[in-house]
Amino acid sequence: MKASYASIITQTLRKAAEISSSFSTVLILDVAIPYRALGDSKAHSYADLQSLLGQIYTLICTLCTDCSIDVQYDNDVDVRVLLFKDPIHDSSDDGNAHVGTLDSLQQLARCGRPWQKVCAMDCEQSEILLQLFLRLYKPPVDVDRSRMVVERFSVKETSQTDIDVPLPSTSQAESRTHHTSVAVGGTFDHLHSGHKLLLSMTALVLDRTTGPGSGSKPSITVGITGDELLENKKFRENLQSWDQRQAAVQIFLLAFLGKDAPSEQDFAAREVEPGRQQRTVYNLLSSGIAIRYVEIFDAFGPTVTDETITALVLSGETRAGGKAVNEKRGEKGWAPLDIFEVDVLDSSPDDGDTGKPPSQDFQNKISSTAIRQRIEQRSRTSN
Repeated sequence: MKASYASIITQTLRKAAEISSSFSTVLILDVAIPYRALGDSKAHSYADLQSLLGQIYTLICTLCTDCSIDVQYDNDVDVRVLLFKDPIHDSSDDGNAHVGTLDSLQQLARCGRPWQKVCAMDCEQSEILLQLFLRLYKPPVDVDRSRMVVERFSVKETSQTDIDVPLPSTSQAESRTHHTSVAVGGTFDHLHSGHKLLLSMTALVLDRTTGPGSGSKPSITVGITGDELLENKKFRENLQSWDQRQAAVQIFLLAFLGKDAPSEQDFAAREVEPGRQQRTVYNLLSSGIAIRYVEIFDAFGPTVTDETITALVLSGETRAGGKAVNEKRGEKGWAPLDIFEVDVLDSSPDDGDTGKPPSQDFQNKISSTAIRQRIEQRSRTSN
């Protein structure tokens, strides 16, 4: 992984941080990774895709630590990793979208984002992808395409441009449960790489194919902790409000799913008990996916009030929470949720590191508490 991508990502991050610093603004960097599926099955292995995304986000955090680039507080660069099928090596297409990735280079090129610069490896395979992208690229109507800059960075000849994602055997794929209603929960304060991995894997668990006449829309439910439950958090004065956290989650999820805005959006608030309103934001995408962002006041949220949810995505740190949810559902006579765990990011030898324990700087990039602490420290310094 490091041998393949460290050079291009480092050069791009440095360029992005330089631009961000010059204009004193947040710069969004979309890292689009082509992958190819190995095997005939369309059912991607959760473990392999999670490993792929985890390694990329870990590499990005490690490189940002080495280069003193801040990807969290003051967001020199807001990095989002996107996956799309490699059109060069993976031509299989049955017309259906089975996982929450961008399904093609065309979808990436026509998702309507006003990219100002496109960076690519200066090698043969990357050039083929670049030319395909430029041919397909369709900017928003108010953006002048001619102003987009293309920059190529030199890389080692051994660098590759795509990732092989092995798939389970046919028998495993046939027995795989399809989840058209998936849930995830968290505080999502000052959205960082760990959050992005969790949200990405939630989208990847979702199966967007529904049976004929089923009438059900594929849906993602995101439980976001209400403000009142965060009063005892460290550096709470620098916590983002529920509205800010919901907006950040929505922006990221839509980007990962290849959208910049939902086709429809609605907001609702209902009284769940005297004096307490529960906020919910609804998104409906043109692809048919429904997303709801629900304010939660306990560790369970909609997982114990909505029987149609069949899967829960959580981090390894909150494994006990998943067990508690299924116990609650069992008390109601409901089927248990399938639990999908996301690994906690760390810098490990597998990522080409030295094998030393993760540095504090690395850990700070995936900690909302550390981000709030840095905000506090900088605020004191400026005063």
